[in-house]
Amino acid sequence: MLGYNGDALLYPETKPRTVAFTLPEMTPLLNVLMRKHYRFRSQDKRRTAAFIAGEIVGQKPAEPFKKARVTITRYSSGTPDDDGLKGGVKDLLDCLTSPKLLAGGKVKNKFGVGLIVDDSPAHCLLVVSSVKCKRADQRTEVLIEEIA
Repeated sequence: MLGYNGDALLYPETKPRTVAFTLPEMTPLLNVLMRKHYRFRSQDKRRTAAFIAGEIVGQKPAEPFKKARVTITRYSSGTPDDDGLKGGVKDLLDCLTSPKLLAGGKVKNKFGVGLIVDDSPAHCLLVVSSVKCKRADQRTEVLIEEIA
């Protein structure tokens, strides 16, 4: 796009960086997460993080997005309620963040693959939606877009 006085060469239009991938299963709903033992939940997080790392080979940015819009679309045969839908993506969001070393040697978000800096509202605009589909087509699609 040419701007005023033909300055497109001085200020080239840049596309925002994006990362997209599809998980082969639906994200669990909040009620399922709340009733899961912490060790099983940790195993699921580890498995999800490993799957994401495998899916984004070649797409992973050199450094995490400082501010990003994370769009998560859950395809399922049922229609979940809004709070269960949004609460169920917590573990997936934790897998997208960057691990941080805390005082005392503890690591925050140790399963994070480093796509976004943090999942706080200052760094992440979260958009979660649900689409009804056939049982054989159930999945979760994730799109991460860098925003200014």
